[in-house]
Amino acid sequence: MVASLKLRKDAKSISLLAIFCSMVVSLEAFPILGITDIKVPGLNFTLDWTGIPIVIVFMSFGFVYSLIAIAIMWISIAFRNFPGAAFKGFAEIFRILGIAVGWVLLRNRDVSHGKKLVVYAAISSIFCAVGMYVVNILLLPLFYGIPLEIAVATSALYMPWNVLQAIVNVIGGGAFYKIIPEDLRIAAGFKDYENLHSSEIDPSNADS
Repeated sequence: MVASLKLRKDAKSISLLAIFCSMVVSLEAFPILGITDIKVPGLNFTLDWTGIPIVIVFMSFGFVYSLIAIAIMWISIAFRNFPGAAFKGFAEIFRILGIAVGWVLLRNRDVSHGKKLVVYAAISSIFCAVGMYVVNILLLPLFYGIPLEIAVATSALYMPWNVLQAIVNVIGGGAFYKIIPEDLRIAAGFKDYENLHSSEIDPSNADS
């Protein structure tokens, strides 16, 4: 059995994806300190809005396109700050994976959009906090020469901030998606595509 991927390939979808990806790049290339980028005192950690358009891409076009948005974000950071791109890339992947798992768990349930966001945010937070705890322990010594013991302690300090960042991304992205008028979502194909997520991350819809 091979899962059948139903990806939107029409010009309208590609154009809309490009618009959302340009938002991601703009938020990374032109940060506004204190507004789009909020420094956490005492830590090399910044709360930002970059993940919000990525979450909108997931809800609008699905899992695969959200990975494309993350890849474009990674490229926009890597050419000037490769270590930062590595950390940011892993963090966004963990967050989207958490949302995807939440979607799988709720896909056949009659749950309101708000309750779905709470579940998505909770699972995404766990994925990001635990995943980045491990990644930080591995990458902090690699990129910055930090002793392993200090890396372990520092990684623990980052965990609550990764939880907060995941909540901001998921709730923010879900809220922005929901306030798009339904007629515009239908015109853009978003509403129709909500029913096609299963062909991407659930192999039950498969070809023999």
